[in-house]
Amino acid sequence: MANTNAASKWYVCATPQNNNLTQSDYESLIWTLISKVGNVGETGKSTNVLTYNTWDTEVADKAKGITDAGSPTIECAREPDDAGQEILRAAAAVGNNNKYAFKEVRADGPLGGTGTIFYNRGIVAGPTRPNGGNEDFDLEVFTLGLVQEEIIVKPTSAGNPPVLTAAPAISGTAQVGETLTCSNGTFTGDATITYTYQWFANGVAVQGATANTVTLVADDVGKIFMCRVTARNAAGYAFGFSNTTSAVTAE
Repeated sequence: MANTNAASKWYVCATPQNNNLTQSDYESLIWTLISKVGNVGETGKSTNVLTYNTWDTEVADKAKGITDAGSPTIECAREPDDAGQEILRAAAAVGNNNKYAFKEVRADGPLGGTGTIFYNRGIVAGPTRPNGGNEDFDLEVFTLGLVQEEIIVKPTSAGNPPVLTAAPAISGTAQVGETLTCSNGTFTGDATITYTYQWFANGVAVQGATANTVTLVADDVGKIFMCRVTARNAAGYAFGFSNTTSAVTAE
């Protein structure tokens, strides 16, 4: 199936990157979304093809010369306070010859997965403003002078959702003034798994008790506590329910 550019996103890293980057280097950067991108020029590399013929040449011999990583434009509907556009304007300032990292994420991934990612690095110039008449939009056009061969990361699937294999467990004494702690339990599934918590007293959710610990107060006397752990990753989520405590006693 052919894909369009719809829902693709462009990001920029505010910190200059003046040395060549690997995929893992790119992945470790902090990215800021460039909002209101309307059009992006041609990306990808072009390489000079060299030819030299001698008197006895019958078929021209050719070789690769210097490769150009590209000079695409990024056209945005101007947003004065957009964080991504502000980074571009600062990077494009006269005298700023630093290189910056860029990330394009296409919307071509499977449900719950990640689309194709294109990493690039280079200088920023501009912006120009096309201006126009009263029915034309307020646009800014930046030019990127890319200096490193593009790195392309294929789409990834959502993977395997969490599956509970060992229930969470509560530790601590069920007594006023004491703190109960709930473990995560054990969940299988693709990384990265994150965990959230909800404590219950006599089967009713305790408002605000959403950490892995809870400190017992006088109003808890006689109540039985239990904790629900929710494990999440890109593919889904699963619940784990802890053991119950004995009834909470006074100090």
